[in-house]
Amino acid sequence: MADKVRAKLAKSHTKLEGKYVMVYLNFGENATEDSPKWSLIGGQKTANLDMSADSIDASDKTSDGWGEKYQGIKSSELSVEGNIVGEDDAYQALMDAFMAGDAIDICRYDSKNKKADRNWYSITDLSDETPHDDVSTFSMKLEGIGAPKFYKNLTSVDDVGKAAAATTTEARK
Repeated sequence: MADKVRAKLAKSHTKLEGKYVMVYLNFGENATEDSPKWSLIGGQKTANLDMSADSIDASDKTSDGWGEKYQGIKSSELSVEGNIVGEDDAYQALMDAFMAGDAIDICRYDSKNKKADRNWYSITDLSDETPHDDVSTFSMKLEGIGAPKFYKNLTSVDDVGKAAAATTTEARK
């Protein structure tokens, strides 16, 4: 007689749960671009990556009355929100970088699917809210410097920077 089993949802139907995506700042003792020290930004709630491109209008009289648009200059933006956690060295380093006008090396790591994206960013907005009846929160807008790098088949966030970056098409799959 066969064992009774419960049917399971096919892996192709699973979705990425945002709770597995964490944001790290390359910050720590002897941290460099080639030898990163990933420090978790404490209290993080969101990490929304937006990649866009300008539109180039190539329409002319030979376009048969239709517009012709081509992809122009690409850009990336990362929006991060979270709770302010006391004694969070990474958050303090972000504030210091903002005040100094320094670019920061950021990694978004998906611990479930072992993927990551990494880029240098300029902090163009850093704000906090401190309501009297709730926890204090922060939000920041980071604008990318150049193309982001995408990684896959990682064992931990510590592999980012040590593993070769995959092409954009390969890693986004």
